[in-house]
Amino acid sequence: MAKAFAIKILAALGVLAALWLGDAPTSWWIAGLIALSAISLIAWGVFDVNSSLWAPTLWHVPGVNAVSLTFDDGPDPEFTPRVLEILARKKVTATFFVVGERARANQALLREIDHQGHMIGNHSFSHAWNINFALHAGLTREINGCNAIIEAAIGKRPQFYRAPFGFKNPALGDVLAKQAMTCVGWQVRGFDAVRSNANTIARRLVLKAKAGGILLLHDGSGLQGTQDRSATLEALPVIIDGLRARGFEFKRLDELAR
Repeated sequence: MAKAFAIKILAALGVLAALWLGDAPTSWWIAGLIALSAISLIAWGVFDVNSSLWAPTLWHVPGVNAVSLTFDDGPDPEFTPRVLEILARKKVTATFFVVGERARANQALLREIDHQGHMIGNHSFSHAWNINFALHAGLTREINGCNAIIEAAIGKRPQFYRAPFGFKNPALGDVLAKQAMTCVGWQVRGFDAVRSNANTIARRLVLKAKAGGILLLHDGSGLQGTQDRSATLEALPVIIDGLRARGFEFKRLDELAR
């Protein structure tokens, strides 16, 4: 929050200085540009999923000839087990960013994800659209609520948090720092929450992934996305084979970030 406060104060001082010292109408234009620049900077910090303005954000690791598969919005009793089957068959470990409400309803599945050697991250408790407008108290409830469910189920406390839709507000960095957690974005996403064409999903990830990249897919359905993850299941083996053909290894998020 300190950064946001500083930006607002500096912008206000700049606007006042322009209006006080300058001559109209030039001073009005300068004041307007200062205000617009401040608003743009704040918006960039919120809507750029990989911006570290409000919270240091991990989205790739330079110099590592590997990528990390991540899955959002589960655990889903229909689709997550099938994702796990493909990963086991392909001998790939991944990171699952789970929603607390869904994790609470599917704790056995949460334990199975962990048992198979995958990492579990925090994707908020409710995945509600208004989380991104919450300040310290609201974000703390969302993050701690999901953490508590994960820790009760597998005995491990999440290290990583991915914000719903990837948006971050000025309070998020403060909350994550208190929890010793890292915010995670992505280098490329498959858009599988809104697309139903497996070839399009696979081609995007295989062609656009870069060394050290964090890749985003979804094992959970709904939550403002489509209800069917069949295209993800069809695309996943193609993605794994395609990225291996490009020479990439697969690492869990914690392994990639070492």
